[in-house]
Amino acid sequence: MNNITRQQLDLLKLLIKKEITLKYKRTYLGFLWSLLNPLLTGLVLFIAFRVFMRFEMENYTLFLLSALFPWTWFSASVSMSTNALTGNISLIKKVLFPKHFLIIAIIIGQLLNLIFALPILLALVYYYGKTPTLNWFISIPVLIVVQFAVTYGIALIISMVNAFFRDMEHIINVCLSMLFWMTPIVYPLEAVPEKYQVYLALNPITYLMQGWRDIFLNNKTNWHDIFISLITAMLVLFVGSLIFKKLNRKLDGVL
Repeated sequence: MNNITRQQLDLLKLLIKKEITLKYKRTYLGFLWSLLNPLLTGLVLFIAFRVFMRFEMENYTLFLLSALFPWTWFSASVSMSTNALTGNISLIKKVLFPKHFLIIAIIIGQLLNLIFALPILLALVYYYGKTPTLNWFISIPVLIVVQFAVTYGIALIISMVNAFFRDMEHIINVCLSMLFWMTPIVYPLEAVPEKYQVYLALNPITYLMQGWRDIFLNNKTNWHDIFISLITAMLVLFVGSLIFKKLNRKLDGVL
């Protein structure tokens, strides 16, 4: 490994550390907020759908959180990546380094939140009388890689577009809210009328969330959904890389 590569990796480690430590630096609960945010969101959704709307479904808490935790990794990564370039102008102008490191650091930092949430899902699995199997050790890493790829591809596009069109940081929050309700997180995909399911299939993370849920709720690996998610992720990553590389040439003129 040459010195340049080693220096770049050291910088990436520092960026990841910054993402992990600075976000909750002056809060009393610190890193616990990374778990409390999706848990509190899940509690609100549980009350709304299970208590008020009488949404009948077995093991609904596990059903909800098994998709909500991965969704939180995705949405937080995309939202924070919007300002990955515009929020680090001084660093970009002073230090020569691969700019996509800023996005990778954000996604990995948010991934740790998901990893720390896995024991909660494991506890719920046991609570509902289910038992993890060895396929967890294959399925979970595969899903992490696939979700990283699709998140990275989308983040590349959004971060670069935001550098040229600053309204993107406001638009993306609206888009994420719409995407949340168009993703089978609080409801099963089967509950959607068949004629509308095709629209949810166009959602790049629909089958990804289904894959996560099948592991924890049904204790099985749905390779069909994972394969569709993988193809989608590779396509999104390819397009994102092209856009990022093309606009990167003009980036200095807008920062």
